Amino acid sequence: MTVTALPSRGRWVWDARDRTRAVRVSAHTAQGLLNLSIWRDDVCVGTVKLRPDEAASLVTGLSEGLVQLATAQQPAVAPAVEDARVLDLETRLAVVESQVTARRYRATPPPLRLARALARHVQDRLSPGSR
Repeated sequence: MTVTALPSRGRWVWDARDRTRAVRVSAHTAQGLLNLSIWRDDVCVGTVKLRPDEAASLVTGLSEGLVQLATAQQPAVAPAVEDARVLDLETRLAVVESQVTARRYRATPPPLRLARALARHVQDRLSPGSR
């Protein structure tokens, strides 16, 4: 049996369940092959040598699997529940903002205070270094 030394460069991908299993990807340029080796602990338990076209097919399969995972429907929050959460958050933020604004501009009427605060916020966003 012939043993081929591991190339100095390679990529390890660990199993999602634990770190006792892994796949190592390495290029064997002299043979023109890409080697996938399967490891358990520190023992190589299998290898697959792929030509470039076979590796490209594997990459296509991996990409298609990622697309399926990305487009899988996630359990959605009911719109009414989400709307209620947003409304609650906006109401709480308005209370906090009005308290902060009231401390700064006690003599100014509330609508004018909010308009000034909004104008200052917009100005800060448009020219962050001007203050």
